Amino acid sequence: MATRLVSSIRAAMIVLGVTAACEGLLWVPAHGAGPAEEDVPATSVVPAGPEGSPAAPAPSPALAPAPAGAASPSAAKPTRHKIVAKVERDVEPANARLKLTEDTWVYSEASKWSKHIERAHAGKFVVVTGATRSYLQVKLKSGETGYVEQSSVEMLKPTDKIFVLTSDAGVLDKPTHWATKVSAVHRGHNVHVIGMALNYAKIKMKSGLEGYIPISALQ
Repeated sequence: MATRLVSSIRAAMIVLGVTAACEGLLWVPAHGAGPAEEDVPATSVVPAGPEGSPAAPAPSPALAPAPAGAASPSAAKPTRHKIVAKVERDVEPANARLKLTEDTWVYSEASKWSKHIERAHAGKFVVVTGATRSYLQVKLKSGETGYVEQSSVEMLKPTDKIFVLTSDAGVLDKPTHWATKVSAVHRGHNVHVIGMALNYAKIKMKSGLEGYIPISALQ
């Protein structure tokens, strides 16, 4: 009887030992830990952990540092501003022979950025065929048309005469039709003319104001 009891106890112990060994082989971590890092191939994406645990993000190529010396795609390129010549193309007809007061360039167009045709010198006369806002159109001996700045020419020819107005006229601050109107004179009144400039007469009013009116308004 004692021998059978001992044998039964030994058999139970062997069964328990085998069961424990099997449980060790099938043991899973208590908290559901994912596979060890060394168990994941280097080229694979790390799988998601247990339910509710986010997968580890794969490294993004865009975040890789740029090679040394590489230009940044956001680096702005320097902007070059091209100079655009502003040409005064509206020409008011004129007919005069005027004296240059200083050396100046004769330009191909009514702009200082245009081609230089020739150098004109102080004391010489130019034949004026028209005027823009800031330039005089001149005819050269070669027959070519050029432009000189109004500031380089003696525009006004002094005089001292009394004229009767044949029509109403606006009084301008400069002898061009682009000038600003500063006053007005009326038909039938006398005007004191103190100079001539292109197609305009410079007058002096009783108030002392001076300005220009078209020659066509004089008798």
